[in-house]
Amino acid sequence: MHTIWRSVDVSFAHHVRGHQGSCINLHGHTWKLEVCASASALDAEGFVVDFRRLQTDVLQPCHALLDHALALGEETWAEIAADLESMGAKLVHSRAVVHRDHAHASDRPVLRLAGAENRYPGGMKVAVFPFSPTSERLAEWLWRLANEKLADTRVSVPWVRVYETLHPVQSVAEYRPG
Repeated sequence: MHTIWRSVDVSFAHHVRGHQGSCINLHGHTWKLEVCASASALDAEGFVVDFRRLQTDVLQPCHALLDHALALGEETWAEIAADLESMGAKLVHSRAVVHRDHAHASDRPVLRLAGAENRYPGGMKVAVFPFSPTSERLAEWLWRLANEKLADTRVSVPWVRVYETLHPVQSVAEYRPG
């Protein structure tokens, strides 16, 4: 069996709905998303999957969705979207104050990815998921995306990992189907 994996680091904040500890607060991490692909036979070029394909089809879209975003579950979004509109507008307006210009952020396209999507209340980037974005749920979401994009009769996605923190101690969620 041949196995490869690749990862991307992405900085974003999240909120864990109903958490009884400190994760109830908005807080951020530099996350690492890691995807494994395997095959018993290599393709004609000698690859399980070209690393570039893993990067462009799976990891770059995840980075685009999440980079410097606030990740929320759909329930939380529904409750606070109006509040985020006001807060986002004030945060984004700080550009005009600091830079003494009145340029407005251009409309950004909404990225939809495996049931998650970007929304921009007041210009602030939010990634809304159909679940509360814990590391474990994000790992399953990442596996489903990677499996959809990479798996075929030769290639499988045996696992993915989501590193919520790297230093000083790693905190990792892994998802394996089964």
